[in-house]
Amino acid sequence: MEQQNFQQEKVKVQNLTKRFGELLVLDDINFNIKKGEFVAIVGPTGCGKTTFLNCLTKLCPASGGDIYIDGEVADPKKHNISFVFQEPTCLPWRTVRDNVAYALEIKNKPIEEIDRKVDQMLKLVGLSDMGDLYPNQISASMVQRLTVARAFAVDPDLLLMDEPYGQLDVKLRFYLEDELIRLWKTLGNTILFVTHNIEEAVYIAERILVLSPKPTTIKENVVVDLPRPRSPVDPKFIELRKYVTDLIKWW
Repeated sequence: MEQQNFQQEKVKVQNLTKRFGELLVLDDINFNIKKGEFVAIVGPTGCGKTTFLNCLTKLCPASGGDIYIDGEVADPKKHNISFVFQEPTCLPWRTVRDNVAYALEIKNKPIEEIDRKVDQMLKLVGLSDMGDLYPNQISASMVQRLTVARAFAVDPDLLLMDEPYGQLDVKLRFYLEDELIRLWKTLGNTILFVTHNIEEAVYIAERILVLSPKPTTIKENVVVDLPRPRSPVDPKFIELRKYVTDLIKWW
């Protein structure tokens, strides 16, 4: 891949290292993400993908290195770093509408801006008619759409997603992946998406970072130069999926 110049960089991860005692989990990881780019992370089970995301969000302190956003050290108090976890994290005592509004309220946004942004996000994810319901009154797919809407609502500098669709059936997963791609194309946010599903990575991302087993490094940076919409039965799709799969095989 061609060298990215600094003006194009939105996110820069430099020398990121994480140890738990004597165990080296992340070993001097370096990569850049361009503004508005959709990047997937794949790797063998147990390689530290979730630890990697936790370090990027500052939920878990790194042992070395750092993450930079727009050339500055990432600071959750300054930068909007959104995280969509593996498990739904909706607040059960708040309505759908109030869940989407929550992060905006935390950031002390004016009520008019909150209402406008919530209306926009609910419309984009098809939940405008569900605003007064609670999470336990809507389907699993709606809960996932709600979680994604809440993450996009704050106009994140970086949106991190940790296998958000891993527990859903194939048909529902493809539907929500299409929804996510549509949101990303509409809003232009920068996304880093962790998944154990290689087909999912090839389907959604512009680029795939393949992680090695622990101690984890980036084994290869794979550009996904397939047109959208993508088809899993396209020979080029199958070829790229096999290529990434072979990179991960380490037994």
